[in-house]
Amino acid sequence: MILQVIEGSFSCTNNEKMKKLLILFICLLSLLSISQIPISSEALDLQAQQLTAQNWLSNLYEVGVTMTKDSLAVSEEFQKVLTNENYRTPLYPKTYTWEQALKLLQTNDLKKAFWFFINLYPKNEINKELVVKSILAYDQLLKMDEVLVATFYTYSFMDPEVSVIKDGKPEITRPDLLEAKLRSVKEITGYIYSYRKKKKMLVNKIELVSS
Repeated sequence: MILQVIEGSFSCTNNEKMKKLLILFICLLSLLSISQIPISSEALDLQAQQLTAQNWLSNLYEVGVTMTKDSLAVSEEFQKVLTNENYRTPLYPKTYTWEQALKLLQTNDLKKAFWFFINLYPKNEINKELVVKSILAYDQLLKMDEVLVATFYTYSFMDPEVSVIKDGKPEITRPDLLEAKLRSVKEITGYIYSYRKKKKMLVNKIELVSS
């Protein structure tokens, strides 16, 4: 089923197709807004704007938890989710919806939106197609395999479905569910690699014909 997405086709009823195309249309509109990275009103000079853009992009690729030989480092976003309940709660709704994900896309909260994608992905085949199609669109501008891994390791450990927070630290209670979410990430990144391979083969064929 997902391979049909990579080829650019859908197999569903007319109503389902219309719903999917509508959601995809909104996702692609939001994709165009990547070039309009949020700039504060104080960032009036070009250097400040470039710094804001760089920070925004860096956050997408920043892994929430990194381990070295003798230390554990957490990102600012990870720390904020861990310590601020008001900030944390909207990230983990009882039911993940496309409406919530699209709102995050429209406000350029891409990392949070991709966390919703990860959770929407395994629900049903239509969701899988929509998530993969949207991720492949974003992969035209971002290294989505890296972004998805960074997203997982930023938000997964504080997910109430898999952990409880005790003494200011997440304690994993459902490693099976954590592993299931990681499998979703691996599946999606697998489709990214497959798409890139097919795209490269197509480019090579075009260059061969043109030469």
